[in-house]
Amino acid sequence: MAAFGANEWLIEELYEKYRKDKKSVDPAWWDFFESYDGGNGGSATTASPARPSTAPAEAPAA
Repeated sequence: MAAFGANEWLIEELYEKYRKDKKSVDPAWWDFFESYDGGNGGSATTASPARPSTAPAEAPAA
């Protein structure tokens, strides 16, 4: 959890929402939370899940 620093509380809140209703959190978090144990030193990686890009796709070169 140290990788999340001051945002640990947010991860915990998201995890609780995920446990209650998986579809209530962004699907980008699902793989992370499948192996997450609530910050108790489990097997989850400390990297945050991939975030979908919000940038528009570039047009192909003409």
